[in-house]
Amino acid sequence: MTAVNMVTTIDGKILSGERDEPVQDLGSAVDHASMRNIQGHFQAVMIGAGSLRATPKLWYPAHLKRIVVSASGKLDFGHRFFEGEAFVATDLKLPVPTLPLDFVACLKSLKEMGVERLLIEGGAELNASLLALGLIDELFLTLAPKVKLGRDVPTYADGEPLSRDQIQNYDLIELHQGGSELFMRYRRQR
Repeated sequence: MTAVNMVTTIDGKILSGERDEPVQDLGSAVDHASMRNIQGHFQAVMIGAGSLRATPKLWYPAHLKRIVVSASGKLDFGHRFFEGEAFVATDLKLPVPTLPLDFVACLKSLKEMGVERLLIEGGAELNASLLALGLIDELFLTLAPKVKLGRDVPTYADGEPLSRDQIQNYDLIELHQGGSELFMRYRRQR
């Protein structure tokens, strides 16, 4: 099972500042607690290299295998993300364990390592790539009561648009309100 977990503004943006800035202020303390709760139900987490570079204080619970996706390999391998069981999905040879950059092959490798539940936490291009390939089963979305605006500000999933006949449909399976935030969980219709 693969799921994406993100927080967005009402207008769908995933940043409160600029692309290279941390986004801890987008969601509330309730959102952060919800995120940690969701992470507790997964065996591994995957993020894009831009998300890792923009979040110097990023940490994950020790039980999670961590995967960062990077075509360039330009990563700070001293980042605490790489403490414990961490991998880079890349086609390069790096001083850390790697997985294939091809997402189908990457997920197959993770499954062979016993990962049955993978959580994806952005960014927008990583989310879009996995969604376009039909590799996502569920979506978690926190809707923050904020508006950011911006033509070039990333959303939940950017990338190339799906054609009308490729549009994916999801069923809302959970909805909770915490203050002015909405916490939603969707499951893909297969």
